[in-house]
Amino acid sequence: MLSRVADALFWMSRYLERAEHVARLLDVCFHSEIDLHGVISGPHELQWTALATILQLPPRMPRGDGQPHATLGRSLAFDTENPMSIISCISRARYNARSIRGTINSDIWKELNKLYWQLSDDAFCREAQQSPHEFYSAVETGSHLVQGVCDATMIHNEGWQFIQLGKYLERADKTLRILDVQYHLLHQSMDPDDLPLSNLLWAGVLRSCHAYEAYQGLYVGRVEPERVVEFLLMHPGFPRSVLFSLEVAARSLSEIEAAGGGREASKAARILGRVLNDLRYAEADQIIHGDLHGFVSSVLERCAQASSAVQLQYALR
Repeated sequence: MLSRVADALFWMSRYLERAEHVARLLDVCFHSEIDLHGVISGPHELQWTALATILQLPPRMPRGDGQPHATLGRSLAFDTENPMSIISCISRARYNARSIRGTINSDIWKELNKLYWQLSDDAFCREAQQSPHEFYSAVETGSHLVQGVCDATMIHNEGWQFIQLGKYLERADKTLRILDVQYHLLHQSMDPDDLPLSNLLWAGVLRSCHAYEAYQGLYVGRVEPERVVEFLLMHPGFPRSVLFSLEVAARSLSEIEAAGGGREASKAARILGRVLNDLRYAEADQIIHGDLHGFVSSVLERCAQASSAVQLQYALR
């Protein structure tokens, strides 16, 4: 496969997944602010601080001036000059898709193009600034439609594997950042005896990863921080856990390398293999009650190294 095509497929998928994560994080913050406003001061502002940290926003980004949703939320949804904004990510995904129209099928292009024009509609954006939930939902639904069409209509060859690789590397990265930031902030800032508030905020962490209903299917009742961390980090069957995401990424990379005639595991494959061993054989209690930040930071760093190695190996940007 030409490196230009592989590059476009990888980044189309990665930007689409990134836009979905930003939309979901914004939606969770928006609803947390509604739920907590006027009830208790501080925690809803904490959610916006966590969002800025998760997305690694530069210091110049607006973080809150008494109306955090009106400032940070608007920038992350509509600002074309902000590379982390939803509209920027969807625009880049569409640009990459357009550059390889001969490789992807018409259904994929139709769904991605439809999402782009829906989010670019002035009337839709004006309504979204007043009631942004519909905007965020449109992003999530559009992302799921594009992903579903890719899975249902593409031949599962090298091109499809590059789409999978980009999607799951991005998903693992965002889940790790959500866990790292939220666990630290909530543990440092909350009264452990305030169970209703703890349940509400940790449920928000699960919703940030589209995991609340899946978690409740296993653990009915209280949302416990230790179980949330274990579920999002190490559950082998949940498609948004770090373990599941990196297993799919490693499998896709293996298929790509096999198609290219590679006989030895690449640097990226070796890095992912070591990370997966750490996740599969780690003791959840030791990680959670030990140095969770150190463990998550190590996995994050190695995911970044694997991504860089893939880009170098296949001449991706």
